[in-house]
This record gives sequence, C-alpha cells and structure tokens, in this order.
Amino acid sequence: MSKDMSHLGGWIDDPKAVEEAMKTLPFPVVGDCNQAIKDTGRGKTVLLYKYVEEILGGFNVRRQAIGDCVSFGSAGAIDCLKAFEIKRLGQSEEWVAETSTEDIYGGSRVVVGNGRLGNGDGSLGVWAAKWVSEYGTLVRKDYGEFDLTTYSGPRAKSWGYRGFPKNEVMKYCKEYPVQTVSRVSTYEEARDLLANGYPVTIAGTLGFSNIRDEDGFSRPSGSWAHMMFLAAVDDVGVDCKGGRHRPGVLVINSWGKWNGGPKRLGQPDGSFWISPEDLNRYFRNGDCWVYSDFKGYESKKINTWII
Repeated sequence: MSKDMSHLGGWIDDPKAVEEAMKTLPFPVVGDCNQAIKDTGRGKTVLLYKYVEEILGGFNVRRQAIGDCVSFGSAGAIDCLKAFEIKRLGQSEEWVAETSTEDIYGGSRVVVGNGRLGNGDGSLGVWAAKWVSEYGTLVRKDYGEFDLTTYSGPRAKSWGYRGFPKNEVMKYCKEYPVQTVSRVSTYEEARDLLANGYPVTIAGTLGFSNIRDEDGFSRPSGSWAHMMFLAAVDDVGVDCKGGRHRPGVLVINSWGKWNGGPKRLGQPDGSFWISPEDLNRYFRNGDCWVYSDFKGYESKKINTWII
C-alpha cells in the first residue's frame, strides 16, 4: 500500500474553462431541476455500489497508470448508473461490460478541450461530463478497429495527446450516452441525488489519509489534484461504532488497494467515507457533476440496498 499516490491525480483546476463549458449544457446546475427530489435523501442510506456487485459478482478496484483520473471517475459513475437502472429499475438494457476510460480521457481532452492541455497529463471534470453526454461512451470490448477489453495507460496517453482516432471511436460512442449532466454544489444536493440512484463525480485538491478510522472514514491529509466519484450516501450513520450519528458519502478512488483500515456496510477496497463538511470543500472547486439518464431527476421509490 503506497503512502503517496498523488502523482496519479490528473485533475486540472481551471474555473474559467468550467464556466465556458457550462454555458453549452442544457441543465448546467442541479438547482435548475432538482425540486422533485429535494430532501428525499434525508435520513436515508443508499449503497449504489451494491448494484455493480450484483452484476459483476464483486466490485472491480480500478487502478490508473497515468494521470487520467478524470476518465476513471467518470467511467465508474456511469457503471453505477447503468447497474442501478438494470438491477433496480428493471430497464431492458443489457450489461455488456464495464465502461472504458481511454475514450473518455481522449475525448475530453482532444474533442471537448480542443487539445489545449498539450502533452501534460490531466483533464477537467466538466470536459468528461460533456463528452459522455454529447458523444457517448464505449465499453471494455474489442471493437475490431481497436481493442478496449483491457485498460491501457499507454493508449490513454496516446489518445489524450492528439492521437485520438476520432472518426473510428465516435461512430461507436452513441451506444451508451448519458442524457443529463449537471453541476452539484452542496452535500444536500449530492445526498438527494445519490438516494435516487444518481452517482456524482467530485474533483479538487483536498487529499485524504490512506488509513480509514474505525467507522471507515478517512481524514483530510495533504493535497492532490484528483477526481473520484461517490457511490453511496449514509445520512444517518448506520453501523458507526458506539451508535454515533455520523453521516457521510462513500468515495470510490482509482488507485487500486491504496488504503487500509476498518470498513462498514461492505464498502469496496480502495474506498473511504468522508463527512458532509469535507465533501462541501470539494464542491467549492466547482467541477463536480451528477450523471443521469433521466432529465429532471425524477424521484424513484427505492427499496433495495437501502438501510
């Protein structure tokens, strides 16, 4: 277990670029369309990662090879969304494979970002959100013209440095689009979204300890330029030691089994809980996004994997 994995970040802090991209989104902020689910997450515990485990028989702990965390956070969120739709909502969509990352990385940098980042690693959360909503995504399979069955850091780097096979990739991307992406700004918004089946990506510079405490939480420690995603909310503090009320959200990282310590609620390896206060510190960076296939964030009556 590495004590410092911050070199595997890759989020670019560019508020001006975020604001520019938001002008092109149909629903740029959650506040525009979340009235139907407002406060529906209060007092709820919802574990979206359990739906992925149902489909895959476990939770795949992904690990980056370069600074492409933005694509990993995006792809992980999409997988939670797909799994929820299939297992909880009973949609007819077939699970083909996990969402691939190299196309999101290359598409966000080269197509959405117009290659302005040059040869350095990294991307923006909003660029990934625009890519998956306007162009779609791919899955881990062999497309004939290119094989995405297994993650490749060198391919991600090549596709992100103007080596993106634009026409070949884009003709397949419409298979799995995300219909709506919107910026999330508060713990309360994230709580309600997660409680209704909508995963949230988070990006910022606040780092966390690689040791979880007795409740599965990690404390802020150091800094990293990084994007991850949220796959659960516990607005009550279920299963905390000593019966304490300790609400929080579960963060899924993309550094493999980089941390250790106690777990609760069957959380996956490499994950950690954080407090509402720490989550709000991430939201101050302004590059955190909810992914949804349903415009308007319609309220859903969930009774599976709710505690």
